[in-house]
Amino acid sequence: MRIFLFILFLNFHSCFGYFYRPSSNEKIDNFNFSNVKRTYLVHYPKKWDGLPIPMLVALHGRFGTGVTMSKQTKLNDIADQKGFIVLYPDGYKRSWADGRGNSPADEDGINDVLFIESIVKRMVAEGSVNSKEVFLVGHSNGGFMAQRMAIEKPELWKGVMSVAAQISVSQLKSKIHFKTKPVSVAIMAGTEDPLVPYSGGYVKDGKEVLSVSDSILRWKEWNGCEDTVKRKSNQVEENGFKINIEFYRYEDCSNNKKVELIQLNGLGHSWPGETPMLPFINQGRTTKVVNGSAMVWEFMESLK
Repeated sequence: MRIFLFILFLNFHSCFGYFYRPSSNEKIDNFNFSNVKRTYLVHYPKKWDGLPIPMLVALHGRFGTGVTMSKQTKLNDIADQKGFIVLYPDGYKRSWADGRGNSPADEDGINDVLFIESIVKRMVAEGSVNSKEVFLVGHSNGGFMAQRMAIEKPELWKGVMSVAAQISVSQLKSKIHFKTKPVSVAIMAGTEDPLVPYSGGYVKDGKEVLSVSDSILRWKEWNGCEDTVKRKSNQVEENGFKINIEFYRYEDCSNNKKVELIQLNGLGHSWPGETPMLPFINQGRTTKVVNGSAMVWEFMESLK
């Protein structure tokens, strides 16, 4: 019965994406990539003069879509307030080839690094995006993909953040094949994530990942950061449970880059602030009072 409900849920959201009608300041576009039709949703801010502006690429998690990512995160609301574009690509068979080797995209040899790079270049070419202000965020499988993009294509991004994902062992091994170029990176993670362990080890799909702390130290090393760290914390209460959010930011890095850890004590795998899109999978404690999307853009805005 549980499997049936899960399949029904996926089919519902597939239809939801298929019948989604973009607003007047949105578009759904596609192009043929490696003989596969790849699609993406673009949200332009409501008050926009048509000149090149910043863009945030947002990668959904496993089983998600660009449309569900937009509904899950409500990044569009922040984009309208702050004046940036949000682009939501659709993964191949609801997945990204993040390099761990176990997703449908990885198994079928999809080059999602080139696909995402191609989307960015298309948006810059159309004249709507400032190429020096392109940002990337991903959740879960999309978060691992964001880590891969930061490692393999650091020159594309002004800032990259992973939510509920860190560096995988396979990504760490691949790093020696790519030139080290500083790029600002942040990781937002719940300490009680039941799917991607905060302390590292094996995730539910059997692939090994570094701990969140070790991942931050790797980026600190790759970005040539000093040991000086700025710390702050914020505590909120929800239904009698105290959520302590700790921020650790390294700002003294090469080329004015930054590395930040946003540690969500007691929280799980879900995007902070929104209803989980996979209610039949235990993702740990969720929250409605922590605005993950606002913290994503706060980091991006802090970058020089």
